[in-house]
Amino acid sequence: MNLIYIANSRIPTNKAHGFQVMKMCEAFSNAGIEIELLAPRRFNSIKENPFSYYNIRETFKIRKTFVIDLIPLSKYLGAFANFVESITFALFSLSGLSRADADVIYTRDQFSGWFLSFFKKRFVYEVHSFPRHVALYRRIWKKAHKIIVITSALKNLVIKEGIPENKILIAPDAVDLKIFESINADKDELRAELNLPKDSFLVGYVGKFKTLEMEKGIKTMIEALPLSGNETKMVFVGGEESEIKEYKMFSNRFNVLPQCIFISYQPHAKVIRYIKAMDALVIPFPNKPHYAFYASPLKLFEYMASGRPIIASDLPALREILNDKNALFFKPDDAPDLARAIKMLKSSQMLGYHLSQQALADVQQYTWQKRAKNILNFIK
Repeated sequence: MNLIYIANSRIPTNKAHGFQVMKMCEAFSNAGIEIELLAPRRFNSIKENPFSYYNIRETFKIRKTFVIDLIPLSKYLGAFANFVESITFALFSLSGLSRADADVIYTRDQFSGWFLSFFKKRFVYEVHSFPRHVALYRRIWKKAHKIIVITSALKNLVIKEGIPENKILIAPDAVDLKIFESINADKDELRAELNLPKDSFLVGYVGKFKTLEMEKGIKTMIEALPLSGNETKMVFVGGEESEIKEYKMFSNRFNVLPQCIFISYQPHAKVIRYIKAMDALVIPFPNKPHYAFYASPLKLFEYMASGRPIIASDLPALREILNDKNALFFKPDDAPDLARAIKMLKSSQMLGYHLSQQALADVQQYTWQKRAKNILNFIK
């Protein structure tokens, strides 16, 4: 099978969706599929080769197509800049498909999906959130050969739009277990390497500090600190400088700035080392539809693979993967309840051990390779 993956993403990028696209292309390739990734030729401050940037073997082709990239001017042009980039990428990338020898076109890009709905070629559409304006997507879903969703809630919403259930596959995101298995350093060695306090109880969060300009629950974590004990410190990894400044000011209001460690964006390989250096890891998502029903965050699976106990907001999407045997839950947006969960782990090393070992066992089924094989079997 020959497959073309169309991704309107700046490759490489420090955003999670770019990493997800590259890992899926790698997994498709490892499954024996001849694959080409089609991405836009955009202005990019990251000059490194995409394969070395993501630490991926060069087993598939990346072809960059022309776009009118006004996104650097989005401060002045607003949403128009994104619209121009998206529409020109869809037009120029799809114009070459008639010459391409591909059995399947795969995409998670809305404009590409819409244009593909007018072609006779088989295309597969991957859904990561439910749109506000459904009309455009309804056509894509109806015309797609198959639909891949990352949560059961998304599947149910798509079915309500008249799409047959047997056309939809639930495929949560995944993790590369080998990356974690390759780290031989213990927790103390990692803390010394990363300049983290050795004797504190470290509660970690990694990833973007905001998604689509939405708060991700970091404020709830900070509000929980005064209730969690002086020996507790929280480590936040992955923020923009402006966001770090904002959250430092917020933590200062609660007199816990000395207990907060803010670290800007780090390469993925180093993020894994931060994860492994923690005593506990938090997914603090607020109770909003995007997080409650559509989220299958990469950090969830990386947390599970780390061998560290997880504390998570009690939300349906997270409950699809986590349960009371592999994680502690707290009420979303409830700082005292989060503090309660932190203190439970502090008071019982055995509890943390059992939760983390169960999570490690459960995550074995969520690898990129297994995800790719499930999708390919479903397409065939």
